[in-house]
Amino acid sequence: MMTESKKIITLSAIGLDSPGLVSQITTKIFALKGNVIDVEENCRRRLFSIFLIIDFADSENSIDEICDVLKGIEPETGLKIIFGAYNEDDITYLAEKEHHIVTVLGIDQPGIIAKVSTFFHQWNINIEKCRMIARGKFFSMEMVIDTSQIKEDPTIPHTEAIEKMKGHLRQLCTEIHQSVVIQSEQIYKRMKKLIVFDVESSLIQHDSLRNFLGQINGKVKSMDRHIEFKNHNEDEIEGLIENARVLKGIPISDLELCSKLLRLNPGTIELIHILKSMGFKIALLSSGFNFFVKEIFEAAGVDYAFSNTLEVDPDGIITGELEEPIINSTSKNEILDFIMNVEKIGADQVIAVGDGSTRSHFIKNVGLSIAFNPDETDIQTDGILSGHQIINMLYCLGIPKSELELHSKKTLKVE
Repeated sequence: MMTESKKIITLSAIGLDSPGLVSQITTKIFALKGNVIDVEENCRRRLFSIFLIIDFADSENSIDEICDVLKGIEPETGLKIIFGAYNEDDITYLAEKEHHIVTVLGIDQPGIIAKVSTFFHQWNINIEKCRMIARGKFFSMEMVIDTSQIKEDPTIPHTEAIEKMKGHLRQLCTEIHQSVVIQSEQIYKRMKKLIVFDVESSLIQHDSLRNFLGQINGKVKSMDRHIEFKNHNEDEIEGLIENARVLKGIPISDLELCSKLLRLNPGTIELIHILKSMGFKIALLSSGFNFFVKEIFEAAGVDYAFSNTLEVDPDGIITGELEEPIINSTSKNEILDFIMNVEKIGADQVIAVGDGSTRSHFIKNVGLSIAFNPDETDIQTDGILSGHQIINMLYCLGIPKSELELHSKKTLKVE
């Protein structure tokens, strides 16, 4: 019920769009000595809607008189006007909202919006905005949600409740075959400047990596050795050193020839070109050997590339030693810190992509962390991106499909 003591009301209007609607509404409010406390206006497919919170404390008119005058907007504009009460507690609540941006993407199917919105309802989370970023066979939707009143266990802190909700949301999206990214609005709005990729876990096809390692095994066995080429074990540095020792005596040209078996995930080069056209700096981190990143570095012209280098003698034969520094999971954090210092940026301006495993755990300490096709389901990252199209991570930046196509055309012209 609206009261005379506060004289604060809400006004909602909806109808067909036409020039000057906002001007007509706000001019009448001004004439009645009303002060607009909050406003949100949208126009989509020629449908206009606006929501205002208005304080008429300085008006000499009663609430009923004010509503009668504002109701006159209907015949003048063709809009439908709805009034509501508003109190001071609600205004205070506005400042306490806790917004997150949720991006859901994947192959389209019926029921995605219904299931995601029902999930938020069950957690007492309000969806304040929702828009399609891409439509058609591929689906991408962005939601602005308010988690300030999230339903939570009273025995756990609010921040833990948010993380628990994120985990359940990722699980739901996995069940409906969708990727999802959720990040705080505060971090989302910070301009991102650097994107870091963990090469083996995000840019290289796993099948081609296995074939590559198989070929190296063949080179080792051809020299009558009985040592398997090891994957990184718990002692990662020791594993890297042992791998280098196994390769002693093999011409580096043989390994470079084997590296031609490596295949990038579809869209990798195009993704990097588009990101660079948008002004991002690109960094590649790899705990593998340098020919893992050579093709990507040369083809796309990234800004930073770090990997392990096998020492060779003057004849191009591998000595069995690694050049310093040796890059492993721990040193990737140090390298990222180094790059941020060079670029003079903070962690919240960094986007990092890996699989979320221990070898790419550095991605958890940045503004936006994306796990690409993770092996584990309980990944503590902002989002999980499924499928084989790494280029779909662009939708996680909230960029509409039409704008992405424009950037893609620009990069094609440059090439």
